Amino acid sequence: MQRMQLLYPSSPLSPSHPGRRKRNTPVPRSTIQPTLTNSLRRAVLCLSLAFVSNGVNIQVSAAAEEPTTQHERIEQVLVIGKPDKIPGAGNVVNAEELERFDYSDINQVLSNVPGVYIREEDGYGLRPNIGIRGAAAERSLKITLMEDGVLITPAPYSAPAAYYVPNINRMSSVEVLKGPAAIQTGPHTVGGAINLLTHNVPTTSLRELDLSFGTDAFYKTSFSVGGPIEDSAFGYLINGLSYGTNGFKKLDSGGDTGFVRNDLNLKLRWVPQDDFNQQFTLKLAYANEDADETYLGLTDHDFRSDPIRRYRASQLANFQSEHINLHLNHGIAIGDVSVNTKVYWNSFERAWNKLGGYVNGRSLLSILVNPHLFESEYQLLLGHVDSFDLASQTLEITNADRSFASQGIQIAAVGDGTFLNLDHVFTAGFRLHQDRVKRHHQPRGYLMSAGSLEFDGLQRPLKALDQASSTAFALFATEELTWQDLTFTLGLRFENIEGEFKDLNRKVQSASRQSVLSPGIGLFWQATQPLGLLAGVYKGFSPAGPGKNGVDPEQSLNYETGIRVKQPSYRLEAVAFLSNYENLLGRCRVNDAGCEAGQEFNGGEVEINGIEVDFEWLHELDRGMQINAGYVYTLTNSEFKTNFLSGFSQWGLVRAGDELPYLPRHRSTLHMRLAKHPWEVAIVAKQQSMMREQPGSTDIGSGLHADAYQTVDFSASWQLRDSTMLQFVAGNMLDELAIVSHRPLGARPNRPRWLSMRVRHNF
Repeated sequence: MQRMQLLYPSSPLSPSHPGRRKRNTPVPRSTIQPTLTNSLRRAVLCLSLAFVSNGVNIQVSAAAEEPTTQHERIEQVLVIGKPDKIPGAGNVVNAEELERFDYSDINQVLSNVPGVYIREEDGYGLRPNIGIRGAAAERSLKITLMEDGVLITPAPYSAPAAYYVPNINRMSSVEVLKGPAAIQTGPHTVGGAINLLTHNVPTTSLRELDLSFGTDAFYKTSFSVGGPIEDSAFGYLINGLSYGTNGFKKLDSGGDTGFVRNDLNLKLRWVPQDDFNQQFTLKLAYANEDADETYLGLTDHDFRSDPIRRYRASQLANFQSEHINLHLNHGIAIGDVSVNTKVYWNSFERAWNKLGGYVNGRSLLSILVNPHLFESEYQLLLGHVDSFDLASQTLEITNADRSFASQGIQIAAVGDGTFLNLDHVFTAGFRLHQDRVKRHHQPRGYLMSAGSLEFDGLQRPLKALDQASSTAFALFATEELTWQDLTFTLGLRFENIEGEFKDLNRKVQSASRQSVLSPGIGLFWQATQPLGLLAGVYKGFSPAGPGKNGVDPEQSLNYETGIRVKQPSYRLEAVAFLSNYENLLGRCRVNDAGCEAGQEFNGGEVEINGIEVDFEWLHELDRGMQINAGYVYTLTNSEFKTNFLSGFSQWGLVRAGDELPYLPRHRSTLHMRLAKHPWEVAIVAKQQSMMREQPGSTDIGSGLHADAYQTVDFSASWQLRDSTMLQFVAGNMLDELAIVSHRPLGARPNRPRWLSMRVRHNF
């Protein structure tokens, strides 16, 4: 993968979509009121060091690597950067690759990165489940998510489940860190980290409009306006995005199953005209979402008959959210030392009206997995029979209202020079971060009557009324030494986390404190001109939740070794990895049966190992035509090392030797591209093997599992003139639908065949 300067810094807005239909049934919702003023008053300073040099980006030399600019050096939004002779594995999805299929789903973007696992849920990537090198993909809570080098998950310490992920359409590139490079970010380092990069403020005038329309009333409207302000030292970028659809699923009762997302962003840059080499960047952003999305899936039998069906019991499902962030970045270079300071504040409010089950009765997942054992409950979900006035036949729909806030400051200093005839780069810094979450979950009972849900009129106690907060202090340091063709990197990260949890329903309060010292060592040797060898080892860490006394944090010792080959016409990277977990950590979600939401469990020792392969080939044909192809493959093995019985429904009874759930053994992507200016065609085929959904060592198909499936996407684009581009995209061309997961609640499909037409114009 490669990183290239973005030629079309587009992104995104249109506040509403005239084609979107209104809901047929009113939904009880909470009014979302962003707490901008109060959160700003509580904002804390925080500092962070980044191992800016501890990543790698390998490129086919025919796509020349551009030198790092002075602005990029002092702004430090990159985490991996561009050097390719550094220990540690990492990948960059560049602007060209993001443009090629114009995906709005981050899951599809990351499918071309080795070592990354995706568990689809809604078909559009609204609530992504991303894992790296065996780290659990469950709501991406075991990886660190960043935007421009800043933590972006609503509450990465207090509530790490990523119910908010920035819209991928407003990004210029995506960095994925693995191996020793992962400990630079925190707090979750057992698998890796993802850094989403927004567009830079343009140095010349920009006026761009980008429009897409497709199947299921899909639309995407984006605009970008920016450039220098006259001849001053100021520049700006305003971009907006609105996209949505009526959804591909079909409610038995009729109505939308889609969503609308809006995003508006302002970035200001000031480069003072003084004797210092410095730059200030201010970023303000607002995003919202209104989605008719549900946790409820199907029985396997109903899925095979009609995979895009939705039962009547999910007719009131609705998710609303608002996200606001403010980032201030200052960078200054004094001689050979660069100092970067980032101050940030994020607020996220969400209200999710969702079906959770019956007031008294079996879990929905149990009913849908074994409908023949629970025939009456199953028929109620379909709306084929009416409820009696009994708790066992009263559906519980909860308005899961939550508010999140995070704030902090991070500072990093980077210097380079020569020491004892060794070139060295030293990085040091710290981060002070605070976040919190407040939960207010109000259940209501509904009776099924003639296929519609009717409120039973009873007032029910809150399911959750609590708040959690965390304060984290982190120190970082790394020393990179280079002698001839050998580069050695030693890194160390210390983090202290203090947490507090208050259950306002039960009048219970608890506090916790966790500390970890994470060392990492990386080695890279350029053995010959094309061949490089790499190796590394580091300590991974994922903290327990605030106030979770009696639960140990997740820790692991992670190893990697591999080769890197780079020739003018091809490149190859092959890396073997091994993660030895001292203690696996599981976290109960609202939809998990037999445990309370937020409850945590220890899973003992676990071993995960695998191989990542990333190959790309480029060839110039006659008359200016270019062809290139690539292949990405990930092999993963996993094994519990101990026997235990867990109250965590995703584990249950575990025997030594059992494989972990939600880790496909094989994932692969094959892509090809043929281009000759002004046109380009591309095709990509993605494959994932069958995946366990319960621990086990017998045949995967004998237990609860997700299907193996393959999808093929096609794209064709035509540059009509310098200012106008047309693009056609066909996703999942073969229209293969598979059960991608039985969680949260029942069999769920991937997105069926979809088509879109796009036009982008620069004024």
